[in-house]
Amino acid sequence: MNHISEPISTTHAGRVRPGDHLCLPFASDAQQQEVVSAFIADGLRRGERVLYFADRTPPDVIDAWLDPRGVDGALAIARGQLEVRVVGDDRPEQFGIRDAVRDARAAGFQGLRLTGEMSWALREKRGSTARVHEYESGVASTVTDVKDLAAVCQYDERLFERTELTGLVSVHHGVLCIDPLHDDRQLRIVPTYSPRGLRIAGVVDDGTALPLAAALAEAEGWSSGEPLLVLDLAELSFIDVAGIRTLVRFAESVAPERRVRIKDMPASMRKVLHLTRWSLEDVDESP
Repeated sequence: MNHISEPISTTHAGRVRPGDHLCLPFASDAQQQEVVSAFIADGLRRGERVLYFADRTPPDVIDAWLDPRGVDGALAIARGQLEVRVVGDDRPEQFGIRDAVRDARAAGFQGLRLTGEMSWALREKRGSTARVHEYESGVASTVTDVKDLAAVCQYDERLFERTELTGLVSVHHGVLCIDPLHDDRQLRIVPTYSPRGLRIAGVVDDGTALPLAAALAEAEGWSSGEPLLVLDLAELSFIDVAGIRTLVRFAESVAPERRVRIKDMPASMRKVLHLTRWSLEDVDESP
């Protein structure tokens, strides 16, 4: 069976290591929360200190983000392992990143993770991103110099011009993305946000139908504010009867106010549905 390919420029939230300077372009609040909370939770579990520069997000919300991941954010704050600083009119660099790294070492932590909301850049002089690039270059050089620092810069795609954002993303080592819900040599299942759903890649058969069912169950538990769930099958190389049965049962079980859309259904799957007479009446299929 073929290996499932992945762009070199992406790093999963659970695989960030010291020396990484990554960018998180996000298109929804759910994407920001899930990816950033995974990044923070992984750092806390590794014994690292985490420094968060908040601009648009209230500090107490960041604490609450960690609850679904089984991490006590309030405790981490109380013992000095997690700190949230409001940017305000200052740029994050003015808070002293190098000093923060030194303080983390002195306190006995394994290293420092920092992440910041880059919406403060919109308050910079309009018509030029030179100062933002200058800031990013400073972060990059600091990450390279101090060795035990990882940094993630958050850019809200709803606020920045596309051409401007493309240039800012390119000055990072790569892009941060959410960890797959399942990932082995046969099957990878990754949450998507625009649209909200799952990208299912690889092979679904008797051996991988259970991980698929578990991922679908987790997706069903996502906010009821997401009425449409899109299952992207463009990278699905094979699906057998067990896998199709899993999808059909899931589609039949979702709440009445929600819909499931199948994107890029393989011809083989359509044929099996026809032969078995299984119904996907509740599934809105898109080409």
